[in-house]
Amino acid sequence: MSALGQLLRPRSVAVIGASADASKMTGRPVGYLQRHGFPGAIWPVNPRATTIAGLPCFPEVAALPGAPDAAIVLLGPERAEAAVRDLAARGCAAAIVLASGYGEANAEGAARQEALKRAAGPMRLLGPNTIGLVNLTDGIMLSATGALEVGDLPAGAISVVSQSGGILGALLSRAADRGIGFAKLVSTGNEADLDSSDLIAELVEDEATRVIAVYMEGLRRPEAFRAAARRAAELGK
Repeated sequence: MSALGQLLRPRSVAVIGASADASKMTGRPVGYLQRHGFPGAIWPVNPRATTIAGLPCFPEVAALPGAPDAAIVLLGPERAEAAVRDLAARGCAAAIVLASGYGEANAEGAARQEALKRAAGPMRLLGPNTIGLVNLTDGIMLSATGALEVGDLPAGAISVVSQSGGILGALLSRAADRGIGFAKLVSTGNEADLDSSDLIAELVEDEATRVIAVYMEGLRRPEAFRAAARRAAELGK
């Protein structure tokens, strides 16, 4: 399976900076994974906790029992770079960085974003400045958005790729009120590595996806986008 496939359908997830307090933003991802029935391994990482939500908690990335397919990094920009470097060294396939304060902020943030990308090395990176991804087909919630507090989120055949996390969160909550189901929703954020075209190309091949909706603020690779659109047309999506 490709690194992007592992990100969308991981068998193991590391949650870096997980909190034992489920009411905090950093406490949500573990709870969301459990509540929505994620069948794989969940590995919280926090040096100040021994267990979180009934799961063993690891003091550092190097102490994980294996290389996670995916990781969600809940740390601020001043600590996220080191976490990304540690995950890459551990052999993680792909990491999601939620923190803002990067390329969308100022020149200093842009330099910080370049350093984050270098720290990732060959590991794929979603974000930064993203709310993550939601795979309703398989019950995989790699996000801390409050939109996932909604009790019943029906699965469907529509996938969404959005550079804006706010747009994606709004679609998720409002569609649930109307009984509209989604397959996958991905916020690409600043696109330091993975961009909208990457995600569209992956979702075109997803059997659960029949329609792909895109909210795009900028197109970095028009040829890649065109190729993904042509492939969608070939498959009748």
